[in-house]
Amino acid sequence: MKRQNAMLLKIIPVILLLLSVFFAASAQIETGEYIPVHTQEELSELFGSVKSYLDNNGEALLQKLNDTESQVVTQALIRAWGIVQYENASPQQIDDAYDALFNMTLFLGLASDPSESISTGMLFEYALQLLDQEYYDLLAASGEEAENIEYAEYLRGVAEGLVDTPEAFTAQEVEDYLLEIYQETYLAAGLKAMSHTENLPQPADLFPEEPAAVMMPNPVKQYPSAEALNAMLGITMPELPEDFGAKTGYYAVIADVVAEIEYEFGENGKLLLRLSKETDNDISGVYGAEFFEDRQIAGTMVEIDKYQSMLIARGVVKTMDEKAYAFAVDAERLTQEQFDKAVVFFVEGCANQRTGK
Repeated sequence: MKRQNAMLLKIIPVILLLLSVFFAASAQIETGEYIPVHTQEELSELFGSVKSYLDNNGEALLQKLNDTESQVVTQALIRAWGIVQYENASPQQIDDAYDALFNMTLFLGLASDPSESISTGMLFEYALQLLDQEYYDLLAASGEEAENIEYAEYLRGVAEGLVDTPEAFTAQEVEDYLLEIYQETYLAAGLKAMSHTENLPQPADLFPEEPAAVMMPNPVKQYPSAEALNAMLGITMPELPEDFGAKTGYYAVIADVVAEIEYEFGENGKLLLRLSKETDNDISGVYGAEFFEDRQIAGTMVEIDKYQSMLIARGVVKTMDEKAYAFAVDAERLTQEQFDKAVVFFVEGCANQRTGK
């Protein structure tokens, strides 16, 4: 693995170099009528799945990435989020956002845990998805030598053989190809993720009046207690008492604006409590949810949504001295009774206090 990690550091600058040249060339290419591939609903569903996965695993994964790799992941999330939220997104922007997210997830897996992708055999499946004509065109547009592009095509053929007829290869042949296929696939995932990401506008350009970073999962900073969360908020973030029967998972601050506490219940149930002084955006982090009902709790209007096995409560609550906070309660695999009890406790706990002086 030392040799592979060293190669990663060499490949990263190559990605950036190829990308800068590619964009200069592609800006001069005129395109005809665009035929959409994905819908806004499909994009929202993919973003919700990626976001939920990162909520549960992102902290551990991101610690394994260097700054450049983290930037690939973060920028894909941020810009795709903008398109998810933007009502007037074009079909091409929707497709670019979808492809940026999809390729980013493959890149994240390859970059964060090379040994896992290799040992499970998923590397060859990734190669079949990533070493394709789009990748070859990106390399060609960047000025890559023809023989290197041909070799990338050759490696795809090898990967296809390893998937379809693995018995035709000896153990030594597989070992000989592993590193080269990994390097090419890693490069393809990063280059494709960035090329689609850079086709998208920044959320600040789409929503110049609104803070766009509120719902982003990066950077996430975890803490041993709620002390840092309370200091950032200026109030005490309500914590579930013992009679809820929940175990505290973690305390975190997201993008320096959202305080979050995770609780774990029996049978894989989870509850996220979120609070922010920024009130312009939905901070639930769940996209594609369907409206269920409105409730009023402690003088606060609460919107209840549903998404697959999740229940989501969100809105804006005011403290006793009229300070407004955005809140969200995300529950997964909890009973309706558990969810209702948590929402009432959290909203009332926020409303029945004053901000610090």
